[in-house]
Amino acid sequence: MINYSIIIPHKNTPDLLQRCLDSIPERTDVQIIIIDDNSSPEKVNFDCFPGKDRKDTEIIFSKGKSGKGPGYARNAGMSVARGKWVIFSDADDYFTQSFNELLDKHIDDKNEIVFFKCLRETIEGTISDYPLINNAIDKAIESKTPDSIALGVPCPWGKFIKRNFIVKHGIRYQEITGGDDILFSIRLALNLKNWAACEPRLYCVADRPGSLTRNNNWQSFYSYSLACCSAYTLLKTVSKESLAVAWLISWWGFLWAENKLAASWLIPRIVATLRIKDAAKAIRKGIKRGRWDWRGA
Repeated sequence: MINYSIIIPHKNTPDLLQRCLDSIPERTDVQIIIIDDNSSPEKVNFDCFPGKDRKDTEIIFSKGKSGKGPGYARNAGMSVARGKWVIFSDADDYFTQSFNELLDKHIDDKNEIVFFKCLRETIEGTISDYPLINNAIDKAIESKTPDSIALGVPCPWGKFIKRNFIVKHGIRYQEITGGDDILFSIRLALNLKNWAACEPRLYCVADRPGSLTRNNNWQSFYSYSLACCSAYTLLKTVSKESLAVAWLISWWGFLWAENKLAASWLIPRIVATLRIKDAAKAIRKGIKRGRWDWRGA
């Protein structure tokens, strides 16, 4: 019986993917699914592709002339997942030494999602707590509501998610350049009834220029901004649209700093979503926010 399906999108980072795999214990109840998003033969030796030597690992190679993005890869992974729980990881991150113990502990957990604290590794190799995640976990535990982590930090990793919960509500990732996980996380949160937030550190997010988390280019910022507009529309139905506005201010601000023409293209969409008065406020704040150097974040 498969208890856990671990889904890992990958593109052009075989050494980091191997590190991620090495952090996953070999167990008969674990299914690892790697989705290679059209990696380059110049960067990847497909004859010695990471995971080929593991019995618990399935590898899906996307076909086409270009990559299809992490949203596509995660959806492809979910289509073959058999586990009771689904766990998402980026190929350049890795799991902590507590992972095996946490897998044992939560096999029969009755919750739909279990959130965990995380670590963060800087480009220089320094490892410390990840305040963005861990502060949200503390707030969720204190307030006894999951909003701070489930809605406030819309990332795919750092949690165990019941697969039947995803399937029941038909939740999928957007197959876009950036921000594919925003609506996925929001839909999880809006349907969530039973949850837990835990102190143990499950996962380490490794900073790396060009990673899924730090894919800092104007095309990604543009896509994130569009995703935030869609998030606003969805969150407005439950009077929580202020979260989406905060995200939009940052992402559109970063886009403005990188490519003012592309940012201008989005202004009509922002006005149509937020209406003139609120859109004007968000755009002013975004321009100010865009002066902050995201490269040093």
